[in-house]
Amino acid sequence: MRIVIDTNIIISGIFFGGKPRELLKLCFSGDLQMVCTEEIFTEYIETINRFTKKSGKNIGEEIKPLLIENLEFIENRFFDSYSRDPDDDKFINCAMTADIKYIISGDKDLLVLEKINKIKIVEVANFIQLLIDKKE
Repeated sequence: MRIVIDTNIIISGIFFGGKPRELLKLCFSGDLQMVCTEEIFTEYIETINRFTKKSGKNIGEEIKPLLIENLEFIENRFFDSYSRDPDDDKFINCAMTADIKYIISGDKDLLVLEKINKIKIVEVANFIQLLIDKKE
């Protein structure tokens, strides 16, 4: 399954663990495919760099090659506005361009939208539960 992951989930998975890390492990194992644009990737890297600097740990530097290796890059064809935070629209437009069904986020500005066309915007714990339910 191909998914779009908001930056906050990437950062939480790398630096804090929990369900976001579980999601990243599923992506890195090939069970899920992360899709992003250059704009999203740039935000990932800039944010990883900030957190790496703050934490004093090299975990961000270690994870970048793994992240790059596991991303499917696409070029956006949509540039519409949906969110009350215009910076979040890139995730929705990416999902629309790539015909993705799920955006995984912890961002209230995205989560409040719940669904755009056939794209569901869900929290990481809910998405992982959905995966578990599908396997049963």
